[in-house]
Amino acid sequence: MKKNFKLLLLVSSILLCSCNNIPTVTSDVVPVNKIDGNKVVDQMKNLSSLGTVEYSFSKIIATSDDQWFSLGDRKILMTCKAYMKAGVDFGKITVQFIDTDKKSIEVVLPKGEIIMLNIPADDIKIVNQTTGLLRSQFSNTEIQNIQILAEKDIRKKVTVFKITEKAEINAKLFLDKWIRSFGFTSVKISVK
Repeated sequence: MKKNFKLLLLVSSILLCSCNNIPTVTSDVVPVNKIDGNKVVDQMKNLSSLGTVEYSFSKIIATSDDQWFSLGDRKILMTCKAYMKAGVDFGKITVQFIDTDKKSIEVVLPKGEIIMLNIPADDIKIVNQTTGLLRSQFSNTEIQNIQILAEKDIRKKVTVFKITEKAEINAKLFLDKWIRSFGFTSVKISVK
């Protein structure tokens, strides 16, 4: 038992003595705190379109078709849900200024835009439809035209609710934190 212990101690000592060669840092090795500006810019542009705001809308659509030359009237009441995402296309970012030594960067974001507007067919429902005695029901084409008008009205809400402006604000906040994670201390972001 003592023999095995001495042998184990001898092998351990030899291994420890042979491991004291510490590698030296050469000029090819980049220090950890050095910022690679090209890498930051490339990764920023690879983010592509970043949705920073998401809204859901419920819309009630009421249409009446009372024509003077028709006997009777037609009315339809529909509901729909719409889902909208807005954001910024990071592929269009331009870097105005970058100084990796001073850890300073200036970036220009493009304007916010609607990335997606989705009105699922399953979320469009006819709640009520009434027709006069001598009138026909709304055709599928007429219903589709009503839905198109509803979509146009939802798109108008983009300016009313300032959706693209909120997307820009959120993109700036995200990008500021993301760039600072690379070690930049002075970050200036504008939108054009």
